[in-house]
Amino acid sequence: MKDNAKQLAGILKKIKNKEVFHVQIPPKNKLVFNQVVPYLFLYRQFFSQDPMLSELVKSEPAYFKVRDPQMNVSEWIAPILNQLVEEFGACLIIEAWAASAAQEEDIQIHIARKNVQAIAQYLGKQLSTEESIAKVEILTDSKTNATQSLSPSSVQLDNLNTNIFYMGLEIKPKYLLGVDQQILPIDLRHFREAISRSLSKTFFEFIRIHTLSKPTAFKISQPKKMLPLAWEIDQKLARESQRFDFLLLITPTNSYDAWLQFKKGNYRKTPVFRYRPMPIDPDIIKRNLYNLHIEDLFDPSIAYLFRDKRKELDQMMTMLSERGKEGFLLGSMQVFGTVNEKLLEKAQAILTITTTDREVRTKEEDIVYAEEFAKLAQEELDYLKIQDPNFGTTVRLRDDIYGVMVNQGVLNISKQYSLPRNRVKALIQHEVGTHIVTYYNGKQQPFSLFRLGVPGYEKLQEGLAVLAEYLVGGLTNNRLRILAGRVIAVHHMQQGNSFIDTFSVLLDKYQFLPETAFQMTMRVYRSGGLTKDALYLSGLIELTNYIKSGRDLSLLTMGKIREDYIPIVEELMLKGVLRAPALTPRYLTEPYKEAFIQLKKNNNGIFQMIQ
Repeated sequence: MKDNAKQLAGILKKIKNKEVFHVQIPPKNKLVFNQVVPYLFLYRQFFSQDPMLSELVKSEPAYFKVRDPQMNVSEWIAPILNQLVEEFGACLIIEAWAASAAQEEDIQIHIARKNVQAIAQYLGKQLSTEESIAKVEILTDSKTNATQSLSPSSVQLDNLNTNIFYMGLEIKPKYLLGVDQQILPIDLRHFREAISRSLSKTFFEFIRIHTLSKPTAFKISQPKKMLPLAWEIDQKLARESQRFDFLLLITPTNSYDAWLQFKKGNYRKTPVFRYRPMPIDPDIIKRNLYNLHIEDLFDPSIAYLFRDKRKELDQMMTMLSERGKEGFLLGSMQVFGTVNEKLLEKAQAILTITTTDREVRTKEEDIVYAEEFAKLAQEELDYLKIQDPNFGTTVRLRDDIYGVMVNQGVLNISKQYSLPRNRVKALIQHEVGTHIVTYYNGKQQPFSLFRLGVPGYEKLQEGLAVLAEYLVGGLTNNRLRILAGRVIAVHHMQQGNSFIDTFSVLLDKYQFLPETAFQMTMRVYRSGGLTKDALYLSGLIELTNYIKSGRDLSLLTMGKIREDYIPIVEELMLKGVLRAPALTPRYLTEPYKEAFIQLKKNNNGIFQMIQ
């Protein structure tokens, strides 16, 4: 008993001093505070051995895992909870156990006090939004028969501080099959991740409403140390991602020469494109990807990010192994999607009602060539460096690409490239203000995938880049027509039309200039068929809905993300895992910020055009 009292006194002291601790309580019990928080998750394993709960408990910031049936749980829990109340003003304790086979609901939430009703309803709402959880019910129990841990043999509710909020979760083990209780691993993982997500949101909601602290006070200060396995997996994923440059490998090296030959042949002979040698073995990279133990991660949000990225890299490897073959197009449809009827109709409408700009390019000063454009882009990089002295990248002039592209934060410009002077500012904000800024901001995050790009980031990224063009006054009619024309080109390619047929449609029906039509067609037919170019217009449409909902546009610059990742990003920012953007692009500052406010308020211009 003296040993117990001494150990308990040490635990209370650590809580008071906000010290992280892992304590073994003899003979078989474990108390863990990965962070000192006003929360404790209780799992009495001796009473309810369950494979899902055994994993779930490890994902919680503070937990008590009891294996010894002889242990007096109340002797330990009561002083710990009271100490947490003293430190934070209130605390939340949640116990989970496996339900009997007769329980109809997936989860029953047990409470015994009215003051817990609101937070229980919040948890129930979060659980009900999860696909893997069908039915949740809240039950109000009597004070003398509230739950297992708070039964007369353990701790009486009347003896607990009124600022201690208790909930019991009785969970139906849907992930166990038949009489022999065979584990269904995917079902188990989905169920665990769903509960973990809901508990995390409830924890922050409880802090916000019931404690003296702010949710931001419980951010993880050193995510690399707190999440060593996640950090290791992230580094390995990044290493595999950086073994190859996907866009360069699928883009022809002879695009300009192919155009000259195509023009010389009066647009009648399908051009032959050449590609860079393949520096990787896709099968080896796939093997390395599936050797990563993502299933051992207990944070569901982080596990989802990595699992999603692995799937995308797997699909890209399949595409590279099928470069130049029919299978490449099928892979592209999986990774980048297809053109649906709604998007096709919007593209056709834009091309019908948008007139071609009358550009006067007879004067030499109206044209900006590659070297001058590179200098202007460097000036924009210098502007960004003022915000963060650690920022730095380069501009490269190359003869093996066509046009302009950003790869891993570096701006690559074709030596043959030229553009109208009135398009320079817009293109710089597209390439530098969006693609390079999001790469650098993503680089400041603890996980590499935010600079390399989460799966499907291209749609939102390109939509943001086109919006940047608009905000600085450079989204010309011709540029909008090109975005729409790319959708038409992807659609025609999907329908099985040849390179010549698609080129002719763009040239004759939609009145694009021959070189413009060639470039659009080349981009779509490269490597066997790439549907990525339809994302520019669809991303802009998606972004307008985001803006109309009044959400934070600057959040989209924190890295290369997609829209349905935003709740995950916000959650991980709240936890302190992710950081706010380090760089702010010029188009989100004055005087362009006012243009955005007016655009959002009036719902005119580009909004009317694409809705």
